[in-house]
Amino acid sequence: MIENTAYEPAGKLLLEISFDGTDYSGWQYQPHCISVQEVLQTRLTKLFAGLPVTLVGSSRTDAGVHACGSAASFAIPGRPYIPVAQLQKALNRLLPLSIRIRNITEVPLAFSARFDAKGKAYTYVLNTGEEHPFTGRYSWHLRRHIDIDKIKQAAPHLIGTHDFSSFVVERSKIDDAVRTIYRIDVQEFGQYHCLTFVGNGFLYKMIRCLTGALEAVGAGKIQPDDIKTILEAKQRIEAPETAPPHGLFLMKVFYDEEMMHQYRLKQLPFYQGVINP
Repeated sequence: MIENTAYEPAGKLLLEISFDGTDYSGWQYQPHCISVQEVLQTRLTKLFAGLPVTLVGSSRTDAGVHACGSAASFAIPGRPYIPVAQLQKALNRLLPLSIRIRNITEVPLAFSARFDAKGKAYTYVLNTGEEHPFTGRYSWHLRRHIDIDKIKQAAPHLIGTHDFSSFVVERSKIDDAVRTIYRIDVQEFGQYHCLTFVGNGFLYKMIRCLTGALEAVGAGKIQPDDIKTILEAKQRIEAPETAPPHGLFLMKVFYDEEMMHQYRLKQLPFYQGVINP
C-alpha cells in the first residue's frame, strides 16, 4: 500500500511503539482530543522540516489502553536525510515519556502496518490483591473473589474462528464480526493474573468485552459453559459488562506467522508503573 503524500517517498519505515495510554484518546487521530498518532505525526513532521508525515497504524486502541508493541508505518521524505538510528534517538528526545519508539526498520514501499499484519497479541491484567500507586493505572483491581480455574475452563470456548458479535461494541458499524483467536493464555504473576489473547485481528472493544465475560465466570455470576451460549447468541446484550480500558495492553503486532504462534508472555507488561522495554 503506497500512501498519497505531499512529497516523493524515498522509502518506508516501520515503527514499533510503546505508550502509556492513560492521558490519550487512543491511537487514532481525533479533531478534539489528543491521540498517540497526532503526537507522533507532529514530532515526525518537525524532524522532516515541516513536511506533513502521516502514519498508518496497525490497529486502533481505545482511550486509556496501553501498548508495549504497537506498530505504524510511514513513507519517508527524501530530504532531509535522517539515518534510521539517528531518527529513533531524535524522535524519542522530542516525544513525551509516555510514548517511546522501541525499534525502527526499513520496509518496502508497498508495505502497510495495518494490512500486512498477520495477527496481534493483547494482554489484560487482573489484580486480585491490594492496589497501590504504581500499578493502579495498569490493571483492573477486582474487589470480589475470582476463581481462575473457572476462567481457564471458559476460555477454550472462545478459541477458533467465530462470529464475535456478542463481544463487540457498536456492532452495526462493523461489516464482519468473524475473527480467529488462536490461543488464550491465563498466567499468574503473584497477585496479578494475565489473560493473553493471540488472534488474527480483534474488533472494537472486543478484548475488553471478552475479559468482562471471563471475569464474570471467575466471579461465579455465570458458568464456564455459558460463554459458548453467549457466543452463539451473537447479541451483545447477552454478554456481561465490558472491562475497563486501563488493564489492557497491545503487546505485539506480528508480521511473521511463526513468531505469532511462538509468542508467550514472560512477565507483567509493567513493573512499578513503568512499561517494559
